[in-house]
Parts: sequence; structure tokens; C-alpha cells
Amino acid sequence: MTQIEYAETTGWEEWMNEYKFGVLSIFPPSDVMEIVNKLRQKYDPKSASIAPAHISLSEPLTSPITNGQLEELRKALESIEPFEMHYGPLRDFPPYPGVTYAITPEDMFMELRELIHGTSIFKNSPLTRKDRAPHMTIAEFITAEETARLMEELQDKISEGSFFCNEIELAVPDKNFNFKRVLKIPLGNESLHH
Repeated sequence: MTQIEYAETTGWEEWMNEYKFGVLSIFPPSDVMEIVNKLRQKYDPKSASIAPAHISLSEPLTSPITNGQLEELRKALESIEPFEMHYGPLRDFPPYPGVTYAITPEDMFMELRELIHGTSIFKNSPLTRKDRAPHMTIAEFITAEETARLMEELQDKISEGSFFCNEIELAVPDKNFNFKRVLKIPLGNESLHH
């Protein structure tokens, strides 16, 4: 396993600290990422500066991932075959502000999340996000009024699409709280070929 560097958290806002050891996410392919990143940069530059387009999968890790935990995760993921994910239409999460792409199939995503949360990596984690619907954020650091306006403005302008999910990734923030993709873990039998 490549050595993962964890940032010094001096200067971070309080809410950022729980992300020090990263989070497991699904990153769309570059063509989809480009479309969503442009929306993020236009409508929520703060969020765009923190991370590229992604679908958060796990709780934040509470400690550095070990080689043993990585092996356990790889083995667990062999049981989930790669699958197609669809993004769109738009959705929001009242009473919380923000505009996202809905992600389906929700059942496959939730099965993947449950499998990951069942590993020893998360044995001491409060699973506060386990029931959160899968989504890909366009804007989150906005007001309720901006949410309503943006939902209306983008409703008929947003393209929907699909992509193939064949891996998950660990993304870890640097000292400036910009998430870097540091580790890819394949789904299904593909892991046998690495």
C-alpha cells in the first residue's frame, strides 16, 4: 500500500476535523466529473474548492487505514459486482439547504455502503450517515432561498446520465482541506487481477 499522508489540521474549522483520515467515495469518470465540477464552481465555489464531484459512500474514517483493513475491504468488495449508476434528476434535502443530483439505483448503493460499514474500519464509528440517500452535490454552502432559486433555475437545464461504477476511492484532505484521491479499491472479481 502506498504511504498515505495525513494533514496537519491547524487552521481547519471545527467541522473539518472529523475528515482528517478521509472518506470512501465514488468518483464519476472524467467526462461526468467535468460537467458536475463546472456546476459546482459556478454555484458553490467553496464546495468545489474542497473536493471534485463525488458521491460520498462512508462515514469519515476515525483513524488511518491499515494494511490489514485494506485487505479486509478488498475481500469484502469482491462480492459486489461493478454496476451502472444513474445521476439525475435534481433533488434537495429539506430542511437542509443544497442542490444535488439524485443517484440510483439506491438499493445497490446502500448495499455497498452497508458492506463497507460492516468492516473493522468502521467498528468504532457512529453510523450517522448510513441512511442518507446517495447524491452528488452541486451546491451545499448556500441558503434555503438560494436552494429554491437554484432548483428552479436548473430544473430543465441539467443533463442526466449514467456511468459504470467499478471501484471506490479513499479521498483524504490536505492541509488546505482539499480532498486528494489517494487509494482506489476495485469492486467484484477485478480485484483478483491486481
